Amino acid sequence: MLEKFKNLQWQMQLLVLVGIAAMLYGCVYYFVTSETRVEIAALNEQVSQLQAKNEAARVATQRINEFRALYASKAQEYDELKVLLPEQREITNVLQGMQEAAGDSRLIVMRFSPRDDSQQDAIMAKPVEVEVDSNFTNLRAFFDKMAKLPRIVSITDFKINQLEKQTAEKTLHAQFLLTAYYAAPENLNPPAGKPGAPGAKPAAPPAAGAPPAAAPPVTN
Repeated sequence: MLEKFKNLQWQMQLLVLVGIAAMLYGCVYYFVTSETRVEIAALNEQVSQLQAKNEAARVATQRINEFRALYASKAQEYDELKVLLPEQREITNVLQGMQEAAGDSRLIVMRFSPRDDSQQDAIMAKPVEVEVDSNFTNLRAFFDKMAKLPRIVSITDFKINQLEKQTAEKTLHAQFLLTAYYAAPENLNPPAGKPGAPGAKPAAPPAAGAPPAAAPPVTN
C-alpha cells in the first residue's frame, strides 16, 4: 500500500493526504468535540438569559430609585402639609395653642367654647366660640398671631363693641368664631374591603386616643 502511494504523482499524494486529514478532522469534530460544543451552546444560552435578566434588573433598579426619590419628595410634601392640616388627635393641641396665644396677647378670655365638629368637603372643621375683653392693640396682636400660626385657622362672625367702663387693658368687647381645620379620618385611613372578600385587607385596629375634649378656658 505504501509502495503504491509512493508511486503516485505528487499531486495525487497531496490529494490523498488532504483527504485523510479531512477525515481525521471530521472524526475529531463530530466524535471528540461534540459534547464540548453542546456545553458551549448551553453556556451561551445561559449567558444570553443572564444578560437579559441583568438588563431587566438594571432597568428595575433605575425605576426603584426613581420611585424612592418620588416617595421621598411626596413624604416631605405630606409632612409640610400635615403641619397645616393636623390629624384629629392633634386638634386639642391646636386649640390649646390658640388659647396660649390669647394669653400671650393679654386678652381677657370670657368664653372659649368649642362646638361640634363639622365636615367641609374633604376636611373637618372644629369651630370655637370666643368672647374676650381687650384693647385694640392686644386684639390686633392676637389676630396677627393667628395669621402666622402654622395651622389652617379662620376667624368669622366677628362682632366688636366698645365698653362703657374702660381701662388701659379693656376698651372693647369682641366675639368671633375661631375655626381650626384638620384632616378627615377617612382620608387618612381609607376603608378596607369587607372581611373575607377577595383581596380584602384585615380589619385595622381601633385608632389610638380618644376624641378631643373641650379645651379649658384661659384665665389671667
